[in-house]
Amino acid sequence: MTETAYASPALIAPSPRGRLLIGNLHDFIDDFLVTMERDFINHGDIVRYQIGSRIVHVVSHPDYAQHVLVEHQRDFPKVGGNGGLQIIAGNGLISNPSPESWLIQRRMMQPMFHRKRLAAMGEKIDAAGARMIQRWQALPDAATIDMDHEMLQVTLDIIMQTMFSADMLGEVGKLAPAVTAAVDYANYRIFNPFSLPLPMPTRRNRAYMQARKVLDSMIFGLIKQRRAATEPVGDLLDMLLEAQDAETGERMSDEQIRDEVLTIFAAGHETTANTLTFAWYLLSEHPEIRSQLQAELDQVLQGRAPSVNDLPNLPYTLQVFKEAMRLYPAAPITGPRRVTKPTQLGGYDLPLNSQVIVSITNLHRHPAFWENPLQFDPSRFAPNANQPRHHLAFMPFGAGPRKCIGNNLAEMEGALLLACVAQHYNPQLQPGHQVKPEMAITMRAKDGMPMFLKRR
Repeated sequence: MTETAYASPALIAPSPRGRLLIGNLHDFIDDFLVTMERDFINHGDIVRYQIGSRIVHVVSHPDYAQHVLVEHQRDFPKVGGNGGLQIIAGNGLISNPSPESWLIQRRMMQPMFHRKRLAAMGEKIDAAGARMIQRWQALPDAATIDMDHEMLQVTLDIIMQTMFSADMLGEVGKLAPAVTAAVDYANYRIFNPFSLPLPMPTRRNRAYMQARKVLDSMIFGLIKQRRAATEPVGDLLDMLLEAQDAETGERMSDEQIRDEVLTIFAAGHETTANTLTFAWYLLSEHPEIRSQLQAELDQVLQGRAPSVNDLPNLPYTLQVFKEAMRLYPAAPITGPRRVTKPTQLGGYDLPLNSQVIVSITNLHRHPAFWENPLQFDPSRFAPNANQPRHHLAFMPFGAGPRKCIGNNLAEMEGALLLACVAQHYNPQLQPGHQVKPEMAITMRAKDGMPMFLKRR
């Protein structure tokens, strides 16, 4: 739809100045996180971008998120196409654009994240945290580590243990870099609509195809082994193999299981790791909050290792993790939604077949809903906190029917690993290091997070 189709130019949302032919493409490619924050400040809760011939609106108000993701979600389906996470995980639960087949997937996978299942996963989280602490104890006091790398390693350990038990522990060295390479490529494709198609033998395309070859070979090989096994192992892969839709009796094909495995890898372990990395940065900058966290741990744990059964008695620990998710949400935006009916939002027209992205980062820092929004203050999430706000002003796991299925697991994992580390260490940011978030499907720390690992 061209702009001349509007009844009035006043109904076009404000937009930053673009360039001839490519429009606002450079704003997306250069630094999309900075772009969203800048244009939210300059233009308000809904901003219009022209990306070549494509129109994209970024919205930053919880009422608009409610409209798009909850109340009228059928009118705003996920954008399909071979890009973003879909290029890695195909039609996995997060990336599948089809409402019908997605619903079947959700029904089949929901039992895997039942609270009883999570309790068993908690034991493996505890064990992985203990292995990390044991490894750290061999380092000299105040050794320099990259906290980003360390958190990725421990959450990958957890995924390997819960997803595959011990079947693939020797393959981590191959799997992790292949997933990272695929995620980087997917991020490049999201923000560069003029990228050349996969059959073109560019450097980026060849690197991605090599990573995909590694991933497919390992995962399809393991699925084949498990299907031939006589005894179940009882991990998440077994649950995927056994999953059956209660209404249709349908089971997952090998291709669908592959997609779900890669969805959990690409969107599972990295999200929690990134949030924890930013949590350690925030605690390093606010030692008084770290002391309050450690006081709770000392009082409740009395020197023993934390377990999932301790979490109800560690409310401040979870508050710290939630506040880190607020300031640095691992998923800074929702996947784009397609406008299937001409719509007005906030008084502005959303043209047919244009796209809408909800900025979770801007929602989490919206001054109309958060007092001192840039301040790190875990007490916001205290049970007795008296700060009325829209229920979607905080949505680190999305909203509506497509809200992240693993939200309870992520909060449990984050709180347990926070407790595990804070019980023994006071990580401190290396002086002079500039912390800069960047978006690569998830929000991560650009150039890592070098920290001194100081013992308590």
